[in-house]
Amino acid sequence: MRECDWKVREFLSKMLTRVFVFLILAGLAAVPAHGFSPEPADVVKQFQETLVTVMKQAERLGYRGRYQQLESAVLDTHDIPFVARIIIGRYWNTLSPKEQALFVQTFQELSVATYASRFDGYDGEQFRVIAQKPLPREKVLVETRLIQSNGKQRQFNYLLRRVGETWRIINIVVDGVSDLALKRAEYTSLIKQKGFSALLAKMRAQISRYENGQE
Repeated sequence: MRECDWKVREFLSKMLTRVFVFLILAGLAAVPAHGFSPEPADVVKQFQETLVTVMKQAERLGYRGRYQQLESAVLDTHDIPFVARIIIGRYWNTLSPKEQALFVQTFQELSVATYASRFDGYDGEQFRVIAQKPLPREKVLVETRLIQSNGKQRQFNYLLRRVGETWRIINIVVDGVSDLALKRAEYTSLIKQKGFSALLAKMRAQISRYENGQE
């Protein structure tokens, strides 16, 4: 091989190597440090955007349509099994695996039914993410506001925990009232007084009321 040909090939090889390295570094720079997992605020924003979309189509969708649209959104953003365990506290370990699975499934249905029932219309409301604050034990608080058409605001603050490479909602505090705390107090009291079957019956009755347009 002639020396000039060798030098040309060497020059091209070095150039290609530099381009390859640049592309790799550019690709790495484009990926967040935590991989492809969205930030906690993004998870909340994704869920709230779905809520607003469903609210805008509420009448056309009806209860069943809203339920179907919101079911996947809840499962994608909420840690339902974790919340279910927390809500009944020490009574969780008194249940058989079959009862535990039944409770998680019923709680999931009730959670979706609650959203489908309460977000049943649209009057210009918009959600806005205010802040994202780290908390101990790999948890994050995402502060948001629901801004109504008359300018009034309601606080919707979300507590999320890391699940593998993702973030999941485990509590919602509306105007200072914790949904998790309310349900835990109600559910544990009912189990203590009347047993697990009574709790399931009450949850199913509430689902039925939502389906029939009642609170």
